[in-house]
Amino acid sequence: MTGLSAREIARMIGYSPGTLYNIFENLDDVLLTLQVQLMGRTLEHMKRVPLGPDREKNVEALAHGYVDFALVNRRMWNLFLAHSLPPGSSVPVLLHDYTNSLIDIVKDQLGPIAPDASRESLDAMARALWAGLNGITAIAATEKGVYLTPATAQSFAKELTTIFIRGLRCQAAHH
Repeated sequence: MTGLSAREIARMIGYSPGTLYNIFENLDDVLLTLQVQLMGRTLEHMKRVPLGPDREKNVEALAHGYVDFALVNRRMWNLFLAHSLPPGSSVPVLLHDYTNSLIDIVKDQLGPIAPDASRESLDAMARALWAGLNGITAIAATEKGVYLTPATAQSFAKELTTIFIRGLRCQAAHH
């Protein structure tokens, strides 16, 4: 964990440090719980993104919704980004489940754009696209970018999805 203290986390979420330790085993337990909650809220937000018949526009809408959610919830997102699991720890199953459900939403939209892709390939495509969006949100949410800022994050996400979809269409045309 990088530079986070119980006092800082308690201040960010509106608890006293003593309360945190009464409820949780340790600081990593607090942060993992918050990460799971944040990913659950992210998934619920993504399920509410309006989707239509145009799969390409849907991918853009999902990306826009994801970046928007991260920036609106920047303080929590930064907690999520700042925490590293201690050696020997594993990611909670629920965090995996939420992440996989989010990827499934993306795969549902990418499938018709890349109709010849195998299930494994489609899964890799969805995860790669979302990794790129995570990079955009991480830089924007932490305000560590020179050109990539909270104000420009959506344009970077749009560019990423446009190029990604163009590549999928090109690949589908050559099969």
